[in-house]
Amino acid sequence: MILYSIPLLALALLISVYYVTTVSPQAKEDFMVPIAIQLSQLSPYGTCCQLQNVLPLSVGIRGGVWNSHQYDSEGLNGHYPLYYEAAPKGNKNYSYIHVRSTVDRTYTLLDFFNLWGYPLGPNNTLGYTVPPLASQSSLYGPEWIWDMCVQFNGGPLNGGSWGNQTLVPGEGIILRYAGDGCLRFS
Repeated sequence: MILYSIPLLALALLISVYYVTTVSPQAKEDFMVPIAIQLSQLSPYGTCCQLQNVLPLSVGIRGGVWNSHQYDSEGLNGHYPLYYEAAPKGNKNYSYIHVRSTVDRTYTLLDFFNLWGYPLGPNNTLGYTVPPLASQSSLYGPEWIWDMCVQFNGGPLNGGSWGNQTLVPGEGIILRYAGDGCLRFS
């Protein structure tokens, strides 16, 4: 009896190991958050304002920008659980933060910026400070501010909570560096 049990046990163990290593994990979180990061610049003639959209490139994708490893094991298919995805072709107004994770976790905008390797906050985002640095004074007025606006399911714009801003389905985010914040345009 023991002679038959050992090979059957070994076969069952081998099948279990094969199954565990070949089955792809399933996404427990899978959605996109449109984001616009807007820098208003004074024109060369000192008049206000030209709007430039800053889009991240290859963030959270194998071979791209990957500055944080906090959630490495939670991503799928060579991606971090948060990654940049280009907006529909021809759209230069926004891009997408894609949330695709094997665990049911609430990620924040700060998690994405940490992965990207840039600061995020009302006084310094992407290295653009409030008030502007002397080296930036020719492009930005002294009253320039960072403003965050969040919109849920096409509703009104509201202020966001910067580093604690959770990424959830149906949400859109605008970060604007300008003399006027994005809430004035809602």
